[in-house]
Amino acid sequence: MEKHEDKRPKEYLYWNQLKDHLDGDINKIFGDEIVMPKQLELHFPNDKKEACDLSCPHCAGKKFNKELGNFEQNALKILEKLNGKIPQIIMGGAYTEPFGNLYIMPAVNIIKKTGSYFGFHTNGTKLKSLEENTGLLTELNRLSSSKKDYLSISIDAGIAWDWAKTKGTKAHYGFYDIIEATKMAVDIRNKNNKNGHAIRWCYLISPVSGNIENFSSIISLAKRIGVDSVRFSIPFAPYNQSFDKVREYKKNIEIEKDNTYYDLLKPYLSDKQIDGETYIFYTGPEFTDIDKYNFDKCIYPYFQHTMGADGYYYKCSTVATPTAKHLRLGEVTEDFNDFLESIKRNQSESFSCQNGCFKNGLRCNRMGLECNLAFKEIVKGNK
Repeated sequence: MEKHEDKRPKEYLYWNQLKDHLDGDINKIFGDEIVMPKQLELHFPNDKKEACDLSCPHCAGKKFNKELGNFEQNALKILEKLNGKIPQIIMGGAYTEPFGNLYIMPAVNIIKKTGSYFGFHTNGTKLKSLEENTGLLTELNRLSSSKKDYLSISIDAGIAWDWAKTKGTKAHYGFYDIIEATKMAVDIRNKNNKNGHAIRWCYLISPVSGNIENFSSIISLAKRIGVDSVRFSIPFAPYNQSFDKVREYKKNIEIEKDNTYYDLLKPYLSDKQIDGETYIFYTGPEFTDIDKYNFDKCIYPYFQHTMGADGYYYKCSTVATPTAKHLRLGEVTEDFNDFLESIKRNQSESFSCQNGCFKNGLRCNRMGLECNLAFKEIVKGNK
């Protein structure tokens, strides 16, 4: 795979974020003290009837056991007791859609009251009706304090009928609901003197949506609406399969399509970030290259900790499923000591990535891979 120029904005430079969180002192890693991670992920379990309202063929968690739990009240109590000690609280899911859950806004209220920032990863289908019926987008903007708070929508196509195909649904009108909801969010922010959370689109390129018609359409829409950024990337192979299967995907999809998609997008990509302008960028498959998983120590717990949708703490967000029961760190209770104990277990130097994750068809996301590779190089350089 060809390595393209790295044009990621600072919000996507994960190793730099971790170093900043540790105040530049990487000796805190595997030290004697528990270190609160940079972020906590809450995988709130949609509406309890189904894990997600879409069935994306490229969903990273489609091969997971998608069990849903009842832990939200305990999660809110933990957020209260955290009292802002973790800078960012992310709500998304390995296989769930957060905006189907009734506890979302109570969680945001606690997050902001205690001084942390929120982040959402959503398919966006529920946002329009939630704003119309409950004023959710208006309230998100009111509670947000800066663009460190964010709403990230996985848009994945630029034409309605292609969106439906790449999202595994016949309800193509859902695309227009997402576009309208995004415009609502931007308009609300504009009426508030352009203050409030960041509004981002992520575009996972599928065979159906990987063409100039879809690319040009979504970029035009993003700029007209005023979205802060659009990230294009090829979806990585789903989790919970052998590395040999993932290498086949790398050969047949990532290597095969990388330059084709990049060349189509190149005329539209931004040279630099300018306030008030939509930043368009592409992240290549080198950021999740299966052949880079050659390390054994995991430092990602210093970046992130996870409450899975089934009500258990997990090693990281990409293994937060009963499929990976062996990577559970304890049940999510209201006891803050249980929470601290789960972090302590997660930051153990004795954990083996090779034995715990890789041999079981599990692997890091972009954030985990970048941080673990950077740490490996530091350790290697100190020998």
